[in-house]
Amino acid sequence: MKILFKNKTKYTTNAYNQFLNFHQGKFGFSYDTYTIIILILLVVCMFLQIKYRYWYLAIIFFLVIVGFIYYRFFYPVKEVSNEVHSEKFEKEKEFTFVFFDNSFEIRDKIYREKSYYNKLKHVYETKDFFYLYTDKNHAYILDKSGFINCTSTDFRNFIKKKCFFKYKYLDKSSFARPFLYFLIFFTLI
Repeated sequence: MKILFKNKTKYTTNAYNQFLNFHQGKFGFSYDTYTIIILILLVVCMFLQIKYRYWYLAIIFFLVIVGFIYYRFFYPVKEVSNEVHSEKFEKEKEFTFVFFDNSFEIRDKIYREKSYYNKLKHVYETKDFFYLYTDKNHAYILDKSGFINCTSTDFRNFIKKKCFFKYKYLDKSSFARPFLYFLIFFTLI
């Protein structure tokens, strides 16, 4: 297979922090809104059970609320902490991304994984990085300055064709709109 694009990206804590900031800015509002709505519904259900003196159901709803709070607030913090302390960020591993016509590979000295473009959920481009999302929380980070045999503009044109409806260019102003989020939230309530 002919190599179309090649990128070397060093996974540093700085790059990961930029990814976390991007991810929070892009998906944080919907995550927080969903969490608040579900918590309100669960609390209302628990208080209704208390009002009608269904104590066992009230206890069950309380346990569900505690579990939901753990899952939505503490588990993601634990997951991020584990990722930051993983070998790839502590040793600042360098990954090579090799792009072919129908697939791409992620390589390091001992690791090699093949993936296909149709498996990507989203492709976002920022000022410094491309984020190739494999699911709603995980993405491959490609440094725009790490392209070896081409420019990031060439890669942008290529990935736009491969992931036409999944590709978006986002700068900070396109997803950091806290005042707009504030208005939308209070409109919904």
